[in-house]
Amino acid sequence: MMLQSVIKLLEKVNIQIRTYVVCLILTPGRKNCAEMARTVRISPKSLYAFLDDGKDNSKEIEKHLIEFAKSTRDKKVKRTLVVDPTSIIKRYAQLIEKICYDKDGCTKHVEKVIVPVCVSIVDENVKIPLNVDFWVQRKARGRQKYRSKVEIAQELISYLISQGIEFDFVSLDGAFPTPDMFSYLQQTKHKFILRIPCNRCVVTNNGKKLQLRHIPSLKLLRNSREKTIRAKLYGKTYFFTAHKRKKRFGGYETVFLVSNMNLPAKQQVEMYNLRWPQEKINRTSKQKFGMNQCQMLALSKQKAHIMAGYLAHTIIEIANIDKQAQGVDAAINILRTNHFDDLVDTVRKQQKNKHPHQIDCIEVSPQNYVQNFHNNTGEFNVLSI
Repeated sequence: MMLQSVIKLLEKVNIQIRTYVVCLILTPGRKNCAEMARTVRISPKSLYAFLDDGKDNSKEIEKHLIEFAKSTRDKKVKRTLVVDPTSIIKRYAQLIEKICYDKDGCTKHVEKVIVPVCVSIVDENVKIPLNVDFWVQRKARGRQKYRSKVEIAQELISYLISQGIEFDFVSLDGAFPTPDMFSYLQQTKHKFILRIPCNRCVVTNNGKKLQLRHIPSLKLLRNSREKTIRAKLYGKTYFFTAHKRKKRFGGYETVFLVSNMNLPAKQQVEMYNLRWPQEKINRTSKQKFGMNQCQMLALSKQKAHIMAGYLAHTIIEIANIDKQAQGVDAAINILRTNHFDDLVDTVRKQQKNKHPHQIDCIEVSPQNYVQNFHNNTGEFNVLSI
């Protein structure tokens, strides 16, 4: 059933995008055009053509993703809009457009990177990446053209609203609790929940100005896992939550959240945890769809590569909505192992051609040269000597 759903969804996409998406799904090695074409046994020309038309293909993929987001909307289920920047390490790149330096979350070092700011729709049923824009440091961009990550996030949110995307609240990580972002969220009247640094000063109900980590009513004692209080930040009253969570390699840490939703502490944490699937999308896009392996220099081609990975992720996510596989990563492994030929057939279907004598560039079989060898012998005098 999952295979049939994937094929049905792929058939709604034009052949150029479909070919690239299928290659991303089926290729276990590096996700460059040469390796993907070699794995799927097709001509790399169709893959390069997809990247050459990167701007148009990115827009078309975006339309498909927005349609998927609208069709899966269930108003009974809380849905959040997540904006999250990530880093694509390009240590040895020299000429890639808009390359810059930024701190990578995995290596914890400043690396030479491309920084896509990703936006997704997430609820308990599906997670759908919708679009991406790129941040460049001020030094590389210039003071007049510089856009901060906060400004990019605001533009992405406003754009998706204009496209008719519905959601219940916005969830952001610790890079976004700035005065500009709070002002924007107040003007647009969106509900939100953000992670906030522990050293941010707020004004408590008794009029004291304290850092969040020093507020006595937010101290978590013994088995307490979360607490919520009201306090003022930038002249407005918000709800601040302290949450004790397990660290990756053992032990506990306390993180702080800020929200304009009047909810109990446990529900505040549950709302913020809806942001976590975005991290899974970034991980799958890098590990399974080669987000960091595109070797093209133009940023439009880099974006087309990323958007194709997002479309592949969404198609598998929707096809796996009955949880036949434990997540998108497991579904990809199943498709690569058991249904390789079935997916390849979706891009090898003969297309109608105005010139029937021309060979279809999508499929190139080594047998063609052997089968036509006898017919071509007359063209080479060497064979008749």
